[in-house]
Order: sequence, then C-alpha cells, then structure tokens
Amino acid sequence: MTESPSVDEFIRHMQAELDACEDIVDKKERQNRQWQIESSLLLAIDFSNKFKELSKLGQNPIQIVQALATQDPDSAKIAKQVIAMAGGFCPHCGATMESDLDFCSSCGNYVE
Repeated sequence: MTESPSVDEFIRHMQAELDACEDIVDKKERQNRQWQIESSLLLAIDFSNKFKELSKLGQNPIQIVQALATQDPDSAKIAKQVIAMAGGFCPHCGATMESDLDFCSSCGNYVE
C-alpha cells in the first residue's frame, strides 16, 4: 500500500496548477480557476501551520479531531481549548492571545 500524499505535496501540486492556469484562454474562466486554487492554497497552508503548532504544544492533532467527534463533552471541550490555544486565541473567551503572556489580557484567565 502506498502512502497518502502530504500537505506539502498538495501545496506544491496546487502551485503547479496555478501556473498552468496561464494557459486558460478565457480571462474570466482563468481568474475563477486562479481564485479557487489560491483559496485552496491558503487553506492548506493554514491547516499545515495549525497542525505544526499543535504538534509543538505536544498534542496529537489526529487525536484532537477524534476527540471533537466523540460524544464525551469533556474530551470535546479539552480539544476545543487546545485548538484555540494553537490558533492564538484564549480558550475561555476567544480573544486574541499575546504570545509572550501566559494569561489572557482580555478576560484574565491563565493558560497552561
């Protein structure tokens, strides 16, 4: 069985597709395709960055996704908090966290 492509391989593929858009003759069709590909690229890059950030925090991103899908409200709550922290948001109030602080300047809750 072969391995699935990585996110980085997908990003490289989409960049090649973006270059290939130059061959589309119809201007409107070319622009629509470029917007689709650029949106896909941005989402893939954002996903990759969040995945890496969760890994740096010592979390397994796959287990977090599985916890979100469970019926256990405690596991889902913890997973949502980890995702918020990885995204730079306070897990308590959702405000943007300053990276050099270990507490939320908006609500005052400490983040471990």
